[in-house]
This record gives sequence, structure tokens and C-alpha cells, in this order.
Amino acid sequence: MSACPECHHPLTSEPPYPEWCPSCDWNVARRPSIPRKARFARLQARLVRGLHEDVLRSHHTTPTPETGPFPRTAPLTEPGQAVDSGHSPQSALLPEPGQALDIGHLPEAERALNPGHVTQTDHRRPAAPAGIARAIVFTLALLTHLLAPAFLLLGIYLLTRGTLFAILPALVALDLAWLLRPRAAPFPPDTRPLTRETAPHLFALLDRIGAEVGAPRTDIVAISGEVNASSRTYGRRRRPVIEIGYPMWLILTPQERIGLLAHELAHSSNGDSRHGFVVGSALHSLAVLHDVTRFDWREGDGVARLIAESLLALLGLPVRGLMAAMELLLYRSSQRAEYRADELGARVAGAPAMTSLLDALNTRATSAVGFLRTSAHTTKPENLWTALRTAVDALPASELERRRRAARLEELRVDSTHPPTYLRMEWVAALPYEQGRVPAIDGPAIDKELESVALQVAQTIRENAQSALYH
Repeated sequence: MSACPECHHPLTSEPPYPEWCPSCDWNVARRPSIPRKARFARLQARLVRGLHEDVLRSHHTTPTPETGPFPRTAPLTEPGQAVDSGHSPQSALLPEPGQALDIGHLPEAERALNPGHVTQTDHRRPAAPAGIARAIVFTLALLTHLLAPAFLLLGIYLLTRGTLFAILPALVALDLAWLLRPRAAPFPPDTRPLTRETAPHLFALLDRIGAEVGAPRTDIVAISGEVNASSRTYGRRRRPVIEIGYPMWLILTPQERIGLLAHELAHSSNGDSRHGFVVGSALHSLAVLHDVTRFDWREGDGVARLIAESLLALLGLPVRGLMAAMELLLYRSSQRAEYRADELGARVAGAPAMTSLLDALNTRATSAVGFLRTSAHTTKPENLWTALRTAVDALPASELERRRRAARLEELRVDSTHPPTYLRMEWVAALPYEQGRVPAIDGPAIDKELESVALQVAQTIRENAQSALYH
């Protein structure tokens, strides 16, 4: 058995997985993080840790499974927002996106998750910082939405000038106006839809979970080939849709699946500005503009292409700056939204199941992603899911532990919408929800409903993997 080159402790080795030292964590993280300036890295770590410690401060109270560490009251509406009276009784206890909470009676950890929301009886915490940040983000989002008509008017004006040199800038302006035009979010691509008629047991489960977390009614589910799950809206009417990655679903236990669905449904009612129409669509427009102005020159493309790409990259600098500013301003609200979604997931599925789900993101999900990346193009669609399960189940305990330790070395960054997973696990493990409110029933019936589209999803995965070989 090999010895660690740093502490001389025997290495743990399970081929084909890497050797590592359980004593000093040598070779735990196979891909070192990109070095950044130490001062900025320390600032990022301090911000992330500060928010996490605020959350954990709820231990100074005595939460109960009935109220939880975050008791909620009826939300107040923002100017111009109407109160949706069609919500369930549970949803009346939860905040709508962008709405405030009456937290005069809440514990300190809830105030940490809701800075700026104060009542007339609470004067201990100023409302200015969070309120100002939200106002700035909303203003920047509105200005972003004005870019499309501004480019349109500029393009029309340049065309009316009638000069030869104005034609090219006019066409560029009109093209940008078209790219940034308001548009409805499409239905998730490369997915297979399930409705209440085709999957009644799945939607019965979603209804039970939605009632617990106060989520709006969902009438369609998209099954994809991603090792992930998400909640979003689509179409002009912004209908809610839950996207379930079938590979992710396969590698989870029944109760972990409850936690996954509860976490995603909670995002529709936990106040995350990224899921709102104004801010969310503005970020999408900026992402489109960022992609257009991205420097994309390779050796052999020629000098003319180099000059054009350089000019586009320079024009994209303000876009990158605006995106960075909005991301930084949204940082605390986005991370708070993740903590709150985890808390609601633990309440519905139980803290042990939610902790296990988060652990799966660092362990089992990594193997699923690796298997699909390396083997999907050669595995027959009808055998893909069996092979995936076999690959994930073959993970030895030592490799699972190495991945857990590697996750703890993850850098604490403020440019991520999710807190580090191990911090989320610490938070969930401390919650008082030993038993979930929604049991994992009808599992075989739900699996059968998802299997009706599983083969189509496998075919899509294989086709995309084979196409990627030639691009």
C-alpha cells in the first residue's frame, strides 16, 4: 500500500478512482481551483460565511416541527402587485416573489434571511441596505429592458440619415434590438411533457407538496436528460413548469425525490428575484447580449475576424459590468432563497432525506454526469438507465467519502447563486424535522408513469452525445 507523500499515512486506493490520504486530505481535490487574489478570496469567503452563520443563529431559538425556525406571516404586496386570492391556506403563510414579511415576531435567523423587512414594532435592524439593493436591481432591470427600444430607435434614425457609412451601424443596432426584444420563455427544450392525464400519481404528489410549501398549481412536468431539476415559467402567461432530470430521479431514494420536488416547488414562493419577470427577463437579455459580444476568435480566422471580435468584446464590457453588478446585488437574496427552499424541503421530506439529497449532489450525481458524458454515445437507449444505475451503485464508500471531503474544499464565492453544498447540509441537518410531512407513497406507480417517456429521453441523450463528437 502506498504512503502519503506529505504525512506518510497509508493512502486509500480503489481503482479506477484516485488515491487519496484520509489523514491530511492529500489528492482529495483532483482539480485545484483557479487561483484568485487572496484579498478578494477572503472577502468572498467572509460574505458567504457571514450569511451562513446568520442562518445557523436560529439555534439560539427553540424551533418546533409545527412552526419551524422560519414562521411566516401573510405577505405584503409591492406597489403594483395584486394579491392572489386563489392560493391554498398554506400559501397564505408564504411570501410571494419580491414581497415582504411581517417579521416583528421572528427569531434572529429569520431576520438574517429577510434583512430590510421590519415592522412598526421592530426598530433593531435598518431596512435600508436590502431595500436599496432591491431598488437598484429593479432599476437596472428596467434600464436593461429599455435597451431594445433604444437600439430600435437608433437603427431607424441611422437608416433615415441616408449615408453609406450609417447603414452598417444601423443594421447592427436593429439586430441588437431584435435580440433583446421581449419574448416569452419557451418550454424547456429537449424534454418530454407529462400532464395530469398521463401522470395522475405524479401530479397528486406534486399537489400535496405544493400545498405544504405554498406553490402555485403545476399542470405540466418536463422530463429531461439532465442530472438536475428546476422550476421555471414558460409562455406569455408564465405558466409554471417543473423540469425533472430523469437521470437525477433514478439515482435518488423515494424520500429524497420528495425533497427534490419540494425544493424546486419552494422556489416559486420563496421570494427569489431571479424567478421574477422583470429581473429574470433582464438577466436573460443581458446573457444574450453577453453571448453575442463574447470574444470568439481562433488561430486561422484571419485579421479581419480578429478586429471584429475585438470590437465586439470591447462593446460587451459594459454588459459584463452590468451583469456583475446585478449578480452581486442579488447575491444575498439568491442565497437566502436557497436556504429557505432547503428548509421547506426538509419540512416536507424530513431533514435526514434532505441532507441525503444534498449529499447525493456531491457524490452520486457526479458519477451520473461522468457516465453520461463518456458512455451515452455508445450505450443503446434501451440499456442506458440500467447501465447508469449500475455505474452509480458501484461507487465504493471510500470514493464517496473523498468526494464529500473535496466538496468541503469548495471555494466560498459570491458569484454563485447557491451556497456551498456542505454548508447547506450543515443547515438542514440542524433543522427539527426528523419526519417529513409528505411520505413517499405511490412510488412504483410514479416510476411507471415516468418510464413512459424514459426511452425517448434516452434517445435524445444519445443523439446529443453523438452530435457533440463532431462539434
